[in-house]
Amino acid sequence: MTLGVLPSYRGRMVGSKLLQSVLDYIDNKAEEKCSSSEDIKEVRLHVQISNEDGINFYEKLGFEKGKMVENYYKRIDPPHCYVLTKKL
Repeated sequence: MTLGVLPSYRGRMVGSKLLQSVLDYIDNKAEEKCSSSEDIKEVRLHVQISNEDGINFYEKLGFEKGKMVENYYKRIDPPHCYVLTKKL
């Protein structure tokens, strides 16, 4: 899944609401004991290493920056990313 917010809509809580809706969906499915999500213990995502705004955004929402993955992206420069995780 890819979530993104156009620059003209950033700072309006659109990204926070999008991400929160995904986290709420996972939480609701876990409460329903849906077999596809009851074992979800963390969420992982990838952020380009030069995307400081994105990294800060996710860290404010409780994600922790982990390892760097080299050459993750094929069509953008720099091609490296960080893996960010959030425990549920």
